[in-house]
Amino acid sequence: MSLMTRVFGSKKPVAPASDRIEHAVADVQTTPRPLRGSSYREASVTYESGYMRKGIVLDYSPTGVRLRFPTNEIMPAFVTLNARAVNVSGQARVIWQEGSEVGLVLV
Repeated sequence: MSLMTRVFGSKKPVAPASDRIEHAVADVQTTPRPLRGSSYREASVTYESGYMRKGIVLDYSPTGVRLRFPTNEIMPAFVTLNARAVNVSGQARVIWQEGSEVGLVLV
């Protein structure tokens, strides 16, 4: 029982320091984020080497898209995006990548 006392003891939680909270909270954004449209349309990205991957557009805005690919491959920093079904195409920069999903912004 001593283990349960230690795990579920009566130690009071300590609140985080207020300067940590202020640092973690982002400032209020002055411009609204562009509206995103939901979609499930095909798109392709082409690397500088000429290698082309096809994926699905999950959501999009005039400035970028979120894509899902069937495999988890690491993407280069810059690609050419072709998502004509949602009227978004051109040179794009990879903003984030988590597994098979990628966020791209047009440059």
